[in-house]
Amino acid sequence: MSKFIEHDVQRPLSLYRTSSAAASFASTSPTSNGKKKGVDIYEADEQGVSPTDSRYSRLNCPLLLFAITAAISSINYGWVIGSINIPALVIEECADGPVAWTNGFPSCIPMSSTLWGLVVGLTPLGAWAGSMFSGIAADKFGRKHMLMYNNAFFVSGAIIASTSTSVAQLSVGRFVSGIGCGVAANVVSTYCSEVSTIRSRGFLGGFQQLMILVGVFLSQVVSIGLSKAPLWRVLFSISAAIAIVQTLLLFFIPESPKYLASTKQIDKAEAVLVRLRKDMDIAFELDDLLTVLEYSRQTDYVPQPTMWQVLAGKTEIDLRHLVFSVLFLMLSQQWAGGKGVMFYSTEILSDSFHLSDEEIKHIPTIAQLLTLGIGAVGLFSVILGMCILDKVGRRTVLMVSSLATAISSALIVIGSKVDIGPVVAAA
Repeated sequence: MSKFIEHDVQRPLSLYRTSSAAASFASTSPTSNGKKKGVDIYEADEQGVSPTDSRYSRLNCPLLLFAITAAISSINYGWVIGSINIPALVIEECADGPVAWTNGFPSCIPMSSTLWGLVVGLTPLGAWAGSMFSGIAADKFGRKHMLMYNNAFFVSGAIIASTSTSVAQLSVGRFVSGIGCGVAANVVSTYCSEVSTIRSRGFLGGFQQLMILVGVFLSQVVSIGLSKAPLWRVLFSISAAIAIVQTLLLFFIPESPKYLASTKQIDKAEAVLVRLRKDMDIAFELDDLLTVLEYSRQTDYVPQPTMWQVLAGKTEIDLRHLVFSVLFLMLSQQWAGGKGVMFYSTEILSDSFHLSDEEIKHIPTIAQLLTLGIGAVGLFSVILGMCILDKVGRRTVLMVSSLATAISSALIVIGSKVDIGPVVAAA
């Protein structure tokens, strides 16, 4: 018998002591109909759900605060990808004036549009690299500690980028920050899903995307005042400040109960669940968690199909439809051009409205204000999606958003082709 099951056999009395109602239940005697008194913790509502069953508890303040603390990494992610947009022309084209050196730092780093595209593109490349090892590292060090360690990438990348004197140094800084973005994208979503309940999963499921867009929007608001030379360096360095603040706050949040249970730290997992599910009975939730982990441990010994077997349909159940559906959805999100708008909207809109060099110097320009508006619309859209997702369904929201994206993309092409700036801005 496994250690999980052995612990489970001895577990109930300690669990029932986690709340006064549960203790009452454990100490009562059977009634004439074979049921126990004090069954208020197991009595079900009209949907068959016990009002004190932690599996169905709603979002509470401690859970929300812990999720927000973890999601500061997502805010930093948004800051990194959004902070490069508005000051782009000041950095690459020296729109604020010719290169001037102050205390050993140039006011701008002139480069071609192609080279600028490479510098910007190194951030998603770094994110890809970070996502490749983040899952394994999070399983080894834990979600909470991985978020702490990951802040080293954000701090290092911010310092390198904000002190850049060459294209190469700026490129390295953006790549290192991108690694932090990739790790954050994986670990934050994992942490939020593992501390959430069934009823809070819909909200916390979109929490990461919400915080990313909060970071994008905040970076664009601050960029309006920091887009002049050499203040764009301060804009890049703020990412390091965000990472340091989060590292300090992470000391006050618990580790994921699933990670603790998976590493045989059952007592700590139980204590964390009690902390997360205030005044609720966690007996069934811990039971479910241990059962899933035990099943996962047992299936580790079963040979798993290779990627090529899955793609070729040579599995017991043909998974190709599910795999290709997920792959297409993830790829279409990138093909839709959302990231391109976050990175290049200021330049695109400046060209669409034919802004002169003199107009670009007068900050904020119409292109910068419209970029700020794009960030606000994106933030509003995510909040709206989170509110209606559980009511209208994932598929409906996905179809409507995909149709809206297709229409917007078509309008951008038409507006650019016929040279109508307002159409591009509206799309």
